[in-house]
Amino acid sequence: MPPNRTSPRDTHQAFKVLALSGGGFLGLYTAQVLALLEDRAEQPLGRCFDLLAGTSIGGLLALALAYEVPMQRMVALFVEHGKDVFSERGLPGGTVSRLLDLTRSVMGPKYNGAALREEIEAELGDACLKDALHATIVTAVDVHTCSTKVFKTPHTAASTGDGQVRAVDVAMASCAAPAYFPSVRVGDRLFADGGLVAVAPDQVALHEAEHFMGIDLACVSVLSVGTATANYRPRDGVDDDAGAVGWLSDGRLILTLISAQQQHVKAMVEDRLGSRYLRLDADWPAEAGLGIDVATPEASKTLRELAQRTVAGIPDSVLEKALGVGKR
Repeated sequence: MPPNRTSPRDTHQAFKVLALSGGGFLGLYTAQVLALLEDRAEQPLGRCFDLLAGTSIGGLLALALAYEVPMQRMVALFVEHGKDVFSERGLPGGTVSRLLDLTRSVMGPKYNGAALREEIEAELGDACLKDALHATIVTAVDVHTCSTKVFKTPHTAASTGDGQVRAVDVAMASCAAPAYFPSVRVGDRLFADGGLVAVAPDQVALHEAEHFMGIDLACVSVLSVGTATANYRPRDGVDDDAGAVGWLSDGRLILTLISAQQQHVKAMVEDRLGSRYLRLDADWPAEAGLGIDVATPEASKTLRELAQRTVAGIPDSVLEKALGVGKR
């Protein structure tokens, strides 16, 4: 029976969680890390975990894992179609070009989301959450009520309400970053990016495991993957009197929120789990020209190289323990 069904389980068995952070095109870093881990596991990576959790682009990747889409295909999606979802523009270089870039999202979203939906549908088709092979949760925000929404596969009796929702709609809702993509209607509700409430969904996943699935916290371990935003610093430094241009250009405001939230969540989950928490991320390369919607070949190369260095720097024994696999 697939693990997203409501059959009882031993709540004192080892319980592995994979939590994937948000970050737009920076999610290529996450996808490359996951592809390398999948190669190590020598099986679909979703089979290594009891619960998958994701926010924004991490939500899309969590859903891909839930339906056992090969992670190398998701890497290819970023590399080959990132320019269609976003653009081939790099970061603007001067004040005038930054102002022009900001005007692209003044009267409406910077991108219409059509290319992103097309690429997600190519991978997930018409699958509903009830069809997922692995238990998964994905965060979003209900725009009408300004409240948290956690979309869930029907993996436990307390989490059954979203089974008929299409996976592509969940992915689009979680990725609908304000000013970048339009909000997404699911049923009679309108949703925006889950990063507004939980850029790093680690704690949301812990709550799901403890409160809804009844898992003993002492049995839970979490592998958390970021989007190469650790220790983020603005490219041109910080001014004490920065206004809208200073905060919004280069994605500074959203990148500050992403980095700070992930750092905060990491500290709290480490306090709860100790050595049963493993966070994989890379320090922000301030001079590399990266951004939330920078999908240039140079950005792709940098993000993939950062991911390869991250995985190469983790001892085999640590990765094998996190994935629950032995040395081949």
